[in-house]
Amino acid sequence: MHNDIYMLWLSSMVHKIGSRKLNSLIEIFGTARAVFLSHAEELEDAMGNAHHAHQTIKRNRSHEYIESVLAKLENCGMAYISRNNERFPVLLSQIPDPPLGIFFMGTLPADDIVKVAIIGSRKCSEYGLLTARLLAKPLAEAGVVVVSGMARGVDSMAHRGALQGGGLTIAVLGCGADICYPPENRELRAEILQKGCIISEYAPGVQPTPAFFPARNRIISGLSLGVVVTEAGLKSGTLITVDQAQEQGRDVMAVPGNISSKLSQGTNQLIRDGAYAVSDHQDIIGMLGITVKTESMAEKTKNVQTSLAPDEKQVYDKLSLEPISMEALAETTEIEIAKLHLICTKLELRGFAKKLPGARYIRS
Repeated sequence: MHNDIYMLWLSSMVHKIGSRKLNSLIEIFGTARAVFLSHAEELEDAMGNAHHAHQTIKRNRSHEYIESVLAKLENCGMAYISRNNERFPVLLSQIPDPPLGIFFMGTLPADDIVKVAIIGSRKCSEYGLLTARLLAKPLAEAGVVVVSGMARGVDSMAHRGALQGGGLTIAVLGCGADICYPPENRELRAEILQKGCIISEYAPGVQPTPAFFPARNRIISGLSLGVVVTEAGLKSGTLITVDQAQEQGRDVMAVPGNISSKLSQGTNQLIRDGAYAVSDHQDIIGMLGITVKTESMAEKTKNVQTSLAPDEKQVYDKLSLEPISMEALAETTEIEIAKLHLICTKLELRGFAKKLPGARYIRS
């Protein structure tokens, strides 16, 4: 059998052994095939005190086991490429503790297409969600692949923004790529499979476990040229990804947030510590030196405004990313409340505004 088959064999056990131990074995024996063919005493010596890991390999060291893994891949329409494969992402192969290989569903974007990670907290504000979409959508339109973790909150919105921009997106999971996690993202997952792919270090059927997510995060940043954090508190798990990105030598960017919001304390701290502050997708493109031909945000705003009626434009001009109440809009526009409700509804239906709880509006 080809060595990639033996890499698949080792990869199928990463959830029980860990990538560092498996990478250590390959370093000792030279190839995954050599691990498979090693004598019991050699393997035991190489594993040291890792008795459980040794027993896992010993129990699954057979061609019948490999055939069962291949059957699982075929049954769920999943592919696998080892890091020895020429299609394996080059940036990912260069990180500390790279995955032995990746399991994926969908179409893996070409390696020469720029990829940027957009991440943030699961528990986030409307501001965090909106900024994720406002960055992901034009980046996707510019031909950049948006990478995230398909988690609740910012991650999911980053994927949605990329899809709305008609671009490609990659979701990296902390479970088997055949498992929809979180379960409410089934529709999003189906869309991602049509416009990109879902990647995992873990074999099909592996269930999500908290310990898997920090390992998953190193792949999100490892695939990407840079990492953008839209919103995160001081204790957010998102900051683990930032640490890994910095270890990997990736550029870290953050969106400034409200200084009174605990949800923005992490991103504001990142900026104080040297992360590049971004306010639109052009900042990201400039920071990473990406060459694109795309309509500028100023041109897009101008095009939006020319499509609005005078009273709609008047209201639209007063909207921003900061929520504004109906009473405040009425005061600044001098439009009566009844008519203002109608205008705001029209703007919302056309996708130019978004209504928040308490009859407050923001620009969309």
